[in-house]
Amino acid sequence: MQTRLYGIGTSLAPYTATQRHSHRFMTQVIEARATEAELDRGLLFLDSIHEGCGIDRRYSVIEDFTLSDPEAFSFFPKNWRLAPFPTTARRMELYEKMSIEMAEEAARKSLADAGIAAEEVTHLIVTTCTGLYAPGPDILLVKRLGLRPDTRRTIIGFMGCYGAFNGLRMADQIVKAEPDAVVLQVCVELCTLHYQADLEPQAIIGNCLFGDGAASAVYAACDRFDGGHRDVVTSHCHITHDSLDQMQWHIGDHGFTMVLDVEIPATLLKGGAQFIDTVLDRAEMKKDDIHGWVVHPGGPRIIDAVRDSAGLDEEDVQLSRSVLSEFGNMSSATVLFVLERQLRRAPEDDNLMMIGFGPGLTMEGAVLAPVK
Repeated sequence: MQTRLYGIGTSLAPYTATQRHSHRFMTQVIEARATEAELDRGLLFLDSIHEGCGIDRRYSVIEDFTLSDPEAFSFFPKNWRLAPFPTTARRMELYEKMSIEMAEEAARKSLADAGIAAEEVTHLIVTTCTGLYAPGPDILLVKRLGLRPDTRRTIIGFMGCYGAFNGLRMADQIVKAEPDAVVLQVCVELCTLHYQADLEPQAIIGNCLFGDGAASAVYAACDRFDGGHRDVVTSHCHITHDSLDQMQWHIGDHGFTMVLDVEIPATLLKGGAQFIDTVLDRAEMKKDDIHGWVVHPGGPRIIDAVRDSAGLDEEDVQLSRSVLSEFGNMSSATVLFVLERQLRRAPEDDNLMMIGFGPGLTMEGAVLAPVK
């Protein structure tokens, strides 16, 4: 009995800002907040991150990032200092309003792609690390989508960019334990809600990299319905315990704050090859058996590290770069955006390998095989 991926769908926040808009916005904030001694350093660092981040545009639930006049702001205070800076409570208000809209859109698309009716869903898995409230998006999705009131629900929270892999693994375990199960997975992340106005490099990096998005997938047993995209062969995870400090995500008084260490690419480069070999061994495959790579695009240097550690060609990570360029890093939702594109491009008989990572530093992988 194998678990099959039957449907996939994505959605985006309503406002889009090019990196030119983003750079202009952040330049104005830095100029308004920096001391004379801080100004040149802050602007130079901002320029270097923008030039090297590999992103052309991102989507956000906050329109203010696209505006040139602070008097038109609707989320931030109407001044370039952004003072008083929005509290975590204020950010969660917007998360509660917008996350469900995006989650619903992605879920409806994945169900339509699968050709499966909402009332057939038995389990719902929601993954998010950028907000929380109750009754949560799981309960609201049951009502909005018309799922059955006895739908079994799970929220996977605060795991970061690899959260989608945990949702996939849980769906696989559910289907294998309950062959009649139909599992709807939804990842929704509103990363730009946690914009930070200080001049620390960590804050500037996060402000430049992350965007808002949602993605959804539908799983069931391989003989449950006709069609489908791929069968789940295996999944695997590994925590590198000497790198716990390299990627962190904390709840602060003014949004959630992130730590991204410059050593992350080196850690992935060091351990990536062995991890990939382990995943392939579990799938009883060799690297030559994989013809489609679905790499979480955490940033250009991270894509480089995965490419080099696995001995891949640049063509193998092109879809990851294109998702990063068009949408930025949308945390847990991002890898499903890459998977959706890979499914559209890859021949139906291609084996696919998914690779992601997040706080821990944790590496995650999964192998998907053609439908037979």
